[in-house]
Amino acid sequence: MPKIQYAAPLYIVREECRQDLFGVLRKLRSRGFEGIEFLGFFGHGAGEVRAAMDELGLKALGNHVPLNELEQDADDVFAFHREVGCEYLTVAGIAADEIVRNADVIAKRLWPLAKKAKGYGISLLFHNHDDELLAKKGESEALELLMEATAATGSIALEPDLGWMEIGGGDCGHYLRKYAARCPVIHLKDYYSSNNALLGRVREFVPARGTKERGEFEFRPTGYGVLNLPKLMPLCLACAPEWFVIDHDLAYERDPYEDLKKSLDYTKGLVALLQPS
Repeated sequence: MPKIQYAAPLYIVREECRQDLFGVLRKLRSRGFEGIEFLGFFGHGAGEVRAAMDELGLKALGNHVPLNELEQDADDVFAFHREVGCEYLTVAGIAADEIVRNADVIAKRLWPLAKKAKGYGISLLFHNHDDELLAKKGESEALELLMEATAATGSIALEPDLGWMEIGGGDCGHYLRKYAARCPVIHLKDYYSSNNALLGRVREFVPARGTKERGEFEFRPTGYGVLNLPKLMPLCLACAPEWFVIDHDLAYERDPYEDLKKSLDYTKGLVALLQPS
């Protein structure tokens, strides 16, 4: 099995990125991260981002780009991200309700983009939130509809976010088993909830914590919440992922860098326990 790499997302520190992206990258490197999953480049050019990453010894896992933007200017988008060093692009801006209505149509839109991306050495990913588990056609969740619609071409791989998946009522084990060959990047988001049946759409009350009536929800560092990572980690490892993204969306009054360091240390310890060298 190839060595797993560990990346930090920029979402949790996005406000600081707007002020000093390269300062954020230095802080994340100092906490032990090997890679970065970008959330845009905050006005910086591809060359200067690549130079900063190389200086720090960081790798660019990828970035999130809306589907419409990819369709409008695919070559420029792919060339920019290839210069940064990205090997993956997460296709954003696909509504869960649209997947339920038109999964096959979306799959047809993705296929030519995936072929073009391959020429730049880039693979496309789809990252779930809770919406893609809450929205359904019959018993089929939107996330599974999209994965099945793209199965024949393999145009898009799954970037499962285990926390959002469980928050949305999905079965993490089901997706990790069924799409084990299509999960090169896995998000290990953790959270607390006293009762998931009360959550509904979490983003209705984020950035606040959930009230008692909404399950007392809050995001937690990886390994410090209710997601059963000791149970799920063997399934994650069976996917032979290239990257784990140590992810949660809010630190509230806590220091986000310390939260991310706790998450990284926990995950590395668990992997070492299950996959000793």
